[in-house]
Amino acid sequence: MSVERETRLSAWVERVAAHFTQEGIPLIGGRIMGYLLVCDPPERTAAELSEELEASSGSISTNLKLLVNMELVTKKTRRGRDAALYRIDEKRWADMVQRRLDAMIGVRELTRAGMQLLSGDPHRAHRLRTVDELYTWLAGELTELWERRPQPPR
Repeated sequence: MSVERETRLSAWVERVAAHFTQEGIPLIGGRIMGYLLVCDPPERTAAELSEELEASSGSISTNLKLLVNMELVTKKTRRGRDAALYRIDEKRWADMVQRRLDAMIGVRELTRAGMQLLSGDPHRAHRLRTVDELYTWLAGELTELWERRPQPPR
């Protein structure tokens, strides 16, 4: 691969990492995700990730544990091989998105409970009602959108 393409790919991995910091994933975890999405072969050892991403083995290990626990990365061991192999699990991304959608829609339970508490005080419940209306609309739109999502190949 050309040096220019490698440079652009590294910049893209950094953009992926920066994006996922907004999701609560540390920068190194985002770099791992970005790199594993595009590397060939698709599996890497922790040592290979450490070298490629120029990160400490401890940081790589910590972030791999996080990503494995989040079910975004799979860990595979093979008989006769000392190091585990890590791979992005692109089919599990839909599960991650579903959990996030469920959490956003779950805000409605909180707003509705708050409105019940303030049922005799419409002035104080106004902000809750506004937020509840937004999440009610969002739930309907997201449900319809989610049902139309492309399905991953089996």
